[in-house]
Amino acid sequence: MAKYRILYTLLFIGAAVFALAYESRLTFVLFAGVAVLPPVTFILMLLSGLLMKIEVIPETEHVGKLQDFEINVKVTNRFIIPAAPMIVTGTFHDKNGSVIAGRRLVLSTGAMRRCDYSFRGCISYRGEYMLGIESAEIYDLLRLFRFRLKKTPMCSITVMPRRVMLDETTALCTDDYDSTITKVSFMESGSFASIRKYADGDLMKHVHWKLSAKHDELMVKQSEQNLGSSALIITDLHGFSDNEERNMQAADAAVETALALTRKIISDGRTAVNIYRAADGSADIMNAEKNEDYERLVSIFAVLPIARTEQGAEALISYAADCLTGSEPLFIITPKMKPKALSDILNAVGNLYGEIRIYLTAADPDDLLTAQAGAAGNVSVWRINAEDISLSLRTSMQ
Repeated sequence: MAKYRILYTLLFIGAAVFALAYESRLTFVLFAGVAVLPPVTFILMLLSGLLMKIEVIPETEHVGKLQDFEINVKVTNRFIIPAAPMIVTGTFHDKNGSVIAGRRLVLSTGAMRRCDYSFRGCISYRGEYMLGIESAEIYDLLRLFRFRLKKTPMCSITVMPRRVMLDETTALCTDDYDSTITKVSFMESGSFASIRKYADGDLMKHVHWKLSAKHDELMVKQSEQNLGSSALIITDLHGFSDNEERNMQAADAAVETALALTRKIISDGRTAVNIYRAADGSADIMNAEKNEDYERLVSIFAVLPIARTEQGAEALISYAADCLTGSEPLFIITPKMKPKALSDILNAVGNLYGEIRIYLTAADPDDLLTAQAGAAGNVSVWRINAEDISLSLRTSMQ
């Protein structure tokens, strides 16, 4: 803009010199036109800016990872003359799954018209993103003045984690505590403790067909064992690397692993006790007993931030110790774990657990950690492949 002001100043001086040198009506009119032009363009710019309307309309507010979606930017010019070029700075997604901040665009709209600009792409990682117009500026025709729009719209997009499914035959634990591998299950013996409505993810073999026909809806049998049993899941999303993308990859894998385990536990008729860090850094506990709880947990985990702390799962283990009674399996999902952290975990829980299974989402376990887990007895350490979480979990459960 400074360049244009310099050029206009030279033009103004030239017109003034001509008017004084020739003292003719033509040179005076030329000088008057040059002098009046800036205030006229300023007024037109001001009116154009006040009568300009920008809207940001997302195709949806909730999308899956790497799922294409569109954001429409609608620019409406309600003035009787075409709008001068408008410089827009915004944050938008692209087809590679990246979110680009500070993207600059030049937009223009005809008189009394509306123009639509579409941005289509996807986002690679879960979380809540603010997309849209950060700032918008209109210049006059001479580029001497600038008008900044006060209201620039943004929209909130929540990228949901992937829903990983485990097949019905997958057994979560290796002891008799897991009803899916009990030699004689309560379903086979015909005895059960209660009936409840069918929920998404329940095994079809647990359906009570006679009562389902009577009530005209699916009803599921539950055993006394399953009514009181639970499994604990600790989900740790601490930042372990200076590389933000590595942190996000590990965090997404941890979240999707925890949700897969939760869904499987619920489908087996048990309770999944989830322990995680809330947005404010404090520990939070949520019991998931039915599909509605699972859906609520998906929404919570979708926006769960990466904790800026050096402490990992060992900082959450005290909350798990309060929930253990001596037979529950304990699943710990974390990017990395040091041998000292495992020692702290074992000291905190003592003998109050059925089995501890540790899933690492960022690195393979080192030899010292593997040896320490083997020496502890009923403890195992596994690596989660973010590209195939289902296979990683099935491998650990064979």
